[in-house]
Amino acid sequence: MSQKELIIYLNGEFVPEGEAKVSVFDRCFLYGDGVFEGITVWKGVPFKLEPHLKRMERGLRYLQIDNPLTPEQWRNAIIETISRNDLDEGYLRPQVTRGEGISSSKWKPENLKKATPNVVIIPEVGLIYGDALKSGLRAKILSRPRIPSRCIPAGTKHCNYLDSVLGSIEVSSAGMDVGIAIDTEGFVTEGIAYNIFIVRDGNVYTPPLTSDILPGVTREVIIDMLGGEGYKVFEADFDVFTMCTADEVFLSSTLRLGGPIVEIDGRKIGDGNPGPVTKKMGELLLAEMDKEAG
Repeated sequence: MSQKELIIYLNGEFVPEGEAKVSVFDRCFLYGDGVFEGITVWKGVPFKLEPHLKRMERGLRYLQIDNPLTPEQWRNAIIETISRNDLDEGYLRPQVTRGEGISSSKWKPENLKKATPNVVIIPEVGLIYGDALKSGLRAKILSRPRIPSRCIPAGTKHCNYLDSVLGSIEVSSAGMDVGIAIDTEGFVTEGIAYNIFIVRDGNVYTPPLTSDILPGVTREVIIDMLGGEGYKVFEADFDVFTMCTADEVFLSSTLRLGGPIVEIDGRKIGDGNPGPVTKKMGELLLAEMDKEAG
């Protein structure tokens, strides 16, 4: 086994990545039938682990998939995955699928080839803060509207990510860094895998959870932190014009944390550099991560 080969948690065991395999009948492989989480690892500690586990539990409950692990078992498996990979800074992807079975219409346990879920925890080693988050990101408004929650619930971090994949292709083809989606009414929802914030006249705005967005864990942390610093943070709908003419725009996610957006569809945001509120947010977020890491 290469020293760089990752160690994967797979159904209760830790195996080298080259040996980490699931069946071709896995429901996630066939239909995207499962949920996952993305968890930042900072100084060897999973950031905001409990909110991530709670969000995953809600998603599993909605999809009627029995959670295969208790909260304590999840914590132990995640900590062990970090330890076995000597993961000081990076990312974890815990994922649960319904099980194994070919039928799209019959998902009950008695109709599955393997009724118990497949559980994996995949680590990713890498720096969280990069130069792009310091200098700023260029964004594109995606041509396809976000899938409404009445079709696929946005509150569930489900594995059916084709909407985001198509958005990523569009962003890459345009030579941009990130993509921002709107809904069918023209209001900003979220990015491909990140929440969106804007700053106008010193106040901070972000789309509400009713706007077909994932309830981001980092989003909630930022709202609480900025509110604690005296900023007024509003969860409110806003359109593309309002966003593009804002003083500052930034995104938040587990993988990207908080990143300044300095250009949208060729339009410069503010003076084209990360703004003071965005910089303050980044400082607060890093301090919170350091505090949790101990």
